[in-house]
Amino acid sequence: MTHRSRRLGWIAGVALLVSACGGGTLSSASASPSASAAASTAASPAAPAASSADASAARCTKGDGQLNGAGSTFIFPLLSKMGEDYNTKCGVKLNYQSIGSGGGVKAWTENTVDFGASDAFLKDAEITAAAAKGEPVEIPVTFGAVVVAYNLKGLAAPLKMTPDVIANIFLGKITKWNDAAIAAQNPGVTLPTTDISVVHRSDGSGTTSIFTTYLTKVSPDWVTTVGAGDPTKSAGKTVEWPTGLGASGNEGVTQGINQTDGGVGYIELAYALKNNIPFADVQNKSGTFITPSLDSVKAAADLPSYPADLRFNLVNTDSPTGYPIAGTTWIITYKDLSKAMTNQDRAKALVDFLWWAIHDGQADAAPLFYGSVPAGLLAQDEAAVKSINWGGTPLLP
Repeated sequence: MTHRSRRLGWIAGVALLVSACGGGTLSSASASPSASAAASTAASPAAPAASSADASAARCTKGDGQLNGAGSTFIFPLLSKMGEDYNTKCGVKLNYQSIGSGGGVKAWTENTVDFGASDAFLKDAEITAAAAKGEPVEIPVTFGAVVVAYNLKGLAAPLKMTPDVIANIFLGKITKWNDAAIAAQNPGVTLPTTDISVVHRSDGSGTTSIFTTYLTKVSPDWVTTVGAGDPTKSAGKTVEWPTGLGASGNEGVTQGINQTDGGVGYIELAYALKNNIPFADVQNKSGTFITPSLDSVKAAADLPSYPADLRFNLVNTDSPTGYPIAGTTWIITYKDLSKAMTNQDRAKALVDFLWWAIHDGQADAAPLFYGSVPAGLLAQDEAAVKSINWGGTPLLP
């Protein structure tokens, strides 16, 4: 099976509300294209975790008919579909600005949106900065793969990449596609002499946080070069890139790769599939080359346990079948919404949406190649949503 047919088989019939030319704004008042649940031999969609409570019993508070959020471009295709479905169910428009995780955290901290979305959990300093409005609640709502996507014509199979190869490409040490280190992992593949052109994020990005956290875990050279030996500086939503050109959002990096012969960058799996961009199989900690897929993301995300504060990362997984560059998106809001909102009905509408999102809304994840909330995490997600209150009174009965 060719690279193209194998990859495109995954996305037959799937349509995403994704712009190819930069960040976007979703409004669930407008219907987005529906996605099919086409399965593939590479990934079998997992059903949403069973609820420990009756999800269908959740209220459908309309409030003023609108909720505003901002942040992660990683989750944008999924929130587009969730927003469409929730508007149909409850008559509540989900207005979401796909501006990057850093921008989402900033907007949430400044209280200009009802919720932020980030692919990196809050740092202690970010929690402190938000303290004027109270304690945050971070709710993991989906999981996905950050893929190493590239633009090389004529290859009949996906390239295989080791951690060292990936690190050295993004360090600017591997500059040609026919480099011996790439060729060694891809015997029989005729690699072009094309220059490698790195495209990376220019904005504060949770996708960048996932990717650079992975590089920090697997490459001492990355830590030395990018972080001057400090792993807290070589991983994050922004870093000092040694090479490449910057672009805004998963959308912008996708466009940059697509428009550049020899281009390579890191994007969420759904963007690569939608735009027919090839991506690499990546060697994991067990030495196995893993194809990014629902199954391999699920293997990485299904942890034995999750911390009480729900702040965790999935990169460089111990799972022998897990994809090593997997990540999480958190929806972030305040625990006591009376300190951040003036309208209690709107607060109730937000909590109702969050409850729906971790239950019925999970049905939208697999058709768009996102991982659903694992069964072992659902009870903690539920407890997090139930902790949200109005001046000490729970907003969800």
